[in-house]
Formats: sequence, C-alpha cells, structure tokens
Amino acid sequence: MNDLVIDPIVPVGVVIALGIGLALLTVVVYWRVGSSIDTRRNLVLLILRLLGVTLLLILLLQPSRAERVPPPVTNRVTLIGVDNSQSMAQSDVEQGTRAQAARSILAEAAVVTASGEPVNSQLRLFKFSETASQVLNTAQLDTSGGSTRIHTSITNILASLRGNEGARALILLSDGHDFELVNAAKTGFNARARQTPIYAVALGKQGKVRDVSARIASYQPYCYVKQKARISSVLRLIGCELETVTVRLLREGTVVQTQQVRTGEGPEVAVNFDVTELAVGQYEYEVQAVPLEGEIDRENNHALTFLNVIDQQIQVLFLEGAPFWDTTFFQRSLMRNDKMNVDSIVQYAQGKARIVRKRAGEKEMKIPATPEEWRRYDVIVLGRSVDKLLGVEGLHQLEDYVQNHAGTVIFSRGRAFEGDLAKNDLEPVVWGDAVTEHVRLKPSREGLSVAPFRLLSEQGTAMESAPELIAARAIAERKPLAATLATAEGAAGGEPVAAMIQRRFGEGQVLSVSVDGLWRWAFNARIEGNNTLFDRFWDQMILWLMAGRDFLPAQQFALRASSANIPLGEKIAFRAVIRDSVGKIANLPLTVSHDGGEVGRTTLAGADPNSPDKLVGEFLPAKPGRYEAAAQFPDGSKQKVRFIVFDENLEQTEVATDSTYLRRLCESSGGRLLEPSELGRLIKELGEESVEATPQTRLVSVWDAPSVFWLIGLFFGADWFLRRRWGLC
Repeated sequence: MNDLVIDPIVPVGVVIALGIGLALLTVVVYWRVGSSIDTRRNLVLLILRLLGVTLLLILLLQPSRAERVPPPVTNRVTLIGVDNSQSMAQSDVEQGTRAQAARSILAEAAVVTASGEPVNSQLRLFKFSETASQVLNTAQLDTSGGSTRIHTSITNILASLRGNEGARALILLSDGHDFELVNAAKTGFNARARQTPIYAVALGKQGKVRDVSARIASYQPYCYVKQKARISSVLRLIGCELETVTVRLLREGTVVQTQQVRTGEGPEVAVNFDVTELAVGQYEYEVQAVPLEGEIDRENNHALTFLNVIDQQIQVLFLEGAPFWDTTFFQRSLMRNDKMNVDSIVQYAQGKARIVRKRAGEKEMKIPATPEEWRRYDVIVLGRSVDKLLGVEGLHQLEDYVQNHAGTVIFSRGRAFEGDLAKNDLEPVVWGDAVTEHVRLKPSREGLSVAPFRLLSEQGTAMESAPELIAARAIAERKPLAATLATAEGAAGGEPVAAMIQRRFGEGQVLSVSVDGLWRWAFNARIEGNNTLFDRFWDQMILWLMAGRDFLPAQQFALRASSANIPLGEKIAFRAVIRDSVGKIANLPLTVSHDGGEVGRTTLAGADPNSPDKLVGEFLPAKPGRYEAAAQFPDGSKQKVRFIVFDENLEQTEVATDSTYLRRLCESSGGRLLEPSELGRLIKELGEESVEATPQTRLVSVWDAPSVFWLIGLFFGADWFLRRRWGLC
C-alpha cells in the first residue's frame, strides 16, 4: 500500500511564507512592467510566472510516496554450550561427574532426543573449553579440554550465526571456571549487543576445595663446597586458610629438614630451606608439603630442584692507585681463602706498583689490555684512584666485561675513578660530598634475603661486639636497577645512608661499598683465629655474587638452562657461553634424555652476530619427568644440566564451582542463572516466542522525474520568450 506524503526540505511554514511573498512580488512587478501592454497579455505572463514559482515551492515541500517494505526474514535459534574442560570430570553431583550431569539435564529438559541429538533444527549444541565447536550429538561431549576460556568460547559461538540468523538466547552448562581473566561484564555486554541474553546452569559443588601445591621459587645454577645455599619455594593455597602445613625437604629422597608453616589468609606462602654441601657434585632436593585431610590433588604437593656444588677457585684481580687499610685487609682475607686465587696490582707511587700473586703464573703479571685478558677473571676489585692505572680504553673494556660478558666488579672504597673517568656507566651511584662519621652497618630488607647479610643478622652478638666503622659517604643519586643491601647509621643518629649497593649492569653486576673501616671487623676479641666476621662476610659475599654467573671459575665453556623446573607445554631455553676467542664455535649439538633414554636433540647457535661467544637454543619436552641435557665441547669437556618437567593443570586443582562468575555473566547480558529444573520451561518459552518485526517504510519522491523539470523550464521559458516578443525587458 502506497501513501502520498510530503517530506519538506525546510519547515512547511517557511515554504508558505516564501510562496506568499513570491506571489505578491510577482503580481506587483508584472502590474508595473505590463502597463505598456494590454491586460490580456499581461495576465498570460503573470500566470506563467506564478505556475513556475508554484512548481518550485512544491519541490521544497518534496512530495513523496510512502512504500511499505516487508521486514527481512530472520531465522532465530537457541544456542546451548556445554563445558568440556577437565574440571567437568569431577564426581561431586548425584549423576556422577559434572559432564554426566550436563547430559542428564539436557535429556530431562527435552533438549535432546533419546539418542542425544537436538530435538529440532532451532536448537544448536556446542562444546567449549579453550574455544567452542558445534556438536551433533551429546556423545561428542567429553572432558578433554585443557583450559577454560569463556570469553573466547562465547565469541566463537555467536560468530557461528549466519547472516540471516539471530539467537533467542545462549544457554551455558558449566562449572564457571575461567582462566582467560576477561571481566564477566565485558563478555555479557558483548552478548547484549548481539541481542542475545545468556542463561547458565551451574554444575558441581560450590563449596571450597582444599589444595596445597608446591613450586620452586628460584633457581641457583651452582654453589660452592661448604657455602650455605638457599632453596626457595612457594606453597600455593586453596581453601586452607589459617592452618598449619608440614613442609619437608628431601635430599636424594631422604628427609633432612622439616618446617611447620602457618598458612595465614593469603593465596601463597614462601618456604625457605638453607643447605650446605661438603663435597662436589649435583644433588637433587625435593620440597614436599604433607597432604591435608580432604585434599583433592596430592600430586602437586612436591617440587624438585637440583643443586650443583663446585670447588674451582675463583679468579680475583685487585686494582688500586691509592692503597689503604680496607683493600689491604680485603686482599689478605682472600689470600687466606682456599676458594680464591688472587692477583693484585697496587700503585704506591708514580710509576711504581706492587704486584702480588697467590699462585705463580707462566706469564708476567700486568694490567689486562684486551677483552680476553679481562674475561680470565671472575671478580675485579677496585680501590681508589684506579684512573692512575687505567685509561679511557681500559675503562671501556672493563664496562664491556661487565655488561656483555657477565663480569663482576666490586668498588671496595666507593668512588674508584677521578677526573674525566669519574663519569662512567659502571658505578651504581652518583656520589655526594657529605660524610657521616662513626657508623654501624645494618642490613636492609633487600639485604636480608642474601647470604652474607643473613650471616650478619644470625650472628647478632658478633655484630654488636664489632668495632664501629670510620665513616660513610653520602650518595647523591642511585642509578636504575640499583638495590641497597645495607645502610650505615651514625652514632649521633640522623638519616641512614646507603652503605652497600648492588646493581645489575647488562649481563653482569657491580657492588659498591661506601663505608670506610670495614677492616676493623677483622679485630674482634670474641672470635679467635683467622675466621673473623670480616673473612666470613667477604667469603659469602663473593660466593653470592658468583652464584648467578654463567661461568664456572677456570672453565673455558659454560652450559646453562633457564630453569630447573619447567611447566609441561613450555619450552626450556639453553645457552652456551665461551670465555674467550680461543674457543669460538659456530654451533653446539645438544642431546636431551628423559629417564635415562634419549628423547631429542637440538643445536645451540649464535642469535646475535655481535655476540659470537653466546649460543642459544630451545627444547619442548613432551611429557613430565626428569630430564638431562648434555653437550660435548671442543676442548673435550662434557657438561650436563638436569631439569624437571611438571604438569600443572589448574583445571584439576581449582575445581570448586564459580557460580558468582556465571551470575555476573548472565545478568550483564540480560539473562539470569538457572536451576537445572528451569531449563525445560525456558527452552519451551523461547520456542514459543514470536517476534514481530516492525515493517520498514521507504519514501520515494514523486517529483524526481525529468518531466517535472521540463515543465518548470517550459513555464519560465515561455514567460521569458513572450516578454521578449512583446517588447518587455
């Protein structure tokens, strides 16, 4: 049915006013202009002009024909998604597992036939976990999904609709686990935008599940014989707040330490064990949490790591241009230490230096002049006025040694360089001018986590009886990644100043000591013999600095793994590092074994053309268990690294039904959470729902035709032609 309507370009009142004005103006003009001709001719011209104006006014009113357009036909379906993640295998419902409960609910609601197929084409069945896929029969519903990603799954289900289809609703049967961490409201609003409300049936037990899982928190590539090493672990807690958990440390399968850990209210708690090995070797340690009563999963209660114990001597070089007691005592302490091999160059006058070597070498002792010569040392200790020994090129080589070759530098007396060399990237701080006298050292919170300062805190009596230190220098600015390990507090009070600062610099690290008089710790009446607090502190400090380094002392090659504990499904990274250019290699074959049998091979190769001394590679373990990777180096040496692959599946750990998440998801989309008995009634209501689409109306202009414009032109053209013919201008 078509109706004639007007769709004015401007308001109708404006068109009427404009028409009246033009008509009056035309009459007045033609009354005056036509006075020279007879009345009949003047009347003809007036009528022609008025007809033309009338047609123009009609164009402004834009007469149109209203055509009724039938609404598009949309096929509306009901979407049903069933969770098929591994958590649906939990047996905590009357029907058995949650997956069995889902199939039973669908059958009781008459959604599927006795054979498991949807009862009609308006019902579409999906299974979802990491993503969603359509199924034709409930027999295809399983519990094989590794993780649940509800946002992605719902997006994929809605995207399956064709262009001429709409959804009455989306119904989910799930326990509400979601590991995608997308806000439920965002997912619901996306469904609302598609005019698809979400309804959900929560499956499973909604109470708290009890579980304790153990994980190794840090990886220490190696430690030294008789060095105290810390095995750090984390207990991940679910449903066991304010309880006591027994945690045991096993060494090669034998319990060696036990702790009673109070869990508190947080989701995690740290558990640390300190161990010491007396012989060289690789030792397996296991952190084991004793299972709680009623705990769901007991397989994740333990975690393994390996401790590599070595006894190679650490190569140390002392450089100083202005000798003082601090570096003298430091050097003598390391000379007495069996773990250290010390070289020392100390300039005591212009052009004169004292050279000391703990072990005689084949070559003459001199300041390193090439990058390879610097890399022969594991630790470089700098005193004051080192600029007298090193030039600009030597400082650049030292910076490269730390930044690109994992070197370690200790600034034993604060600022080491004067003049132009004072502005360098190596020192961890910018020094100030103020000095605080008569100070005592106090470990910071960060410092208490490392071995040398734990030694100070554990030996409180020795610290109290140790002499005061002479002074501490102020620090104007700390550089990025600098950590304060200890502060110095003056006897007269005042603000503490940073006394020891450690900083990661590229692949290496630096330590700066801002206090004078640390040598006084070597004199303590309560400690007999050479094993003073001073000796033990520097012994543990150097061992701690070396523990995270790639190279073993006195070795040409080093093979390292990124961790000793790898989750199943993640790659483990390997790296091989060459100490100097003599042993450069293009690639390195690596053999990986599992439980004594070879399971794969990979090749380590250079990733950066500018770093030919570093080879890297990856390996993807196929199953959990103990692994070993071995490499044969050109010098004939063979190195191995051992690691554990564990299977951490939160789908089997966090199994409590999350009805809160499902409720938020439904309500934000315009739906609601259902009881299982309500599903059948909802399906029936959705099937009977009739949607009356509003008919569309389309306006088609009736004046938009060539004849109309020809007619307007005819009236105005005839008016013009007759006026010219009858002698009117």
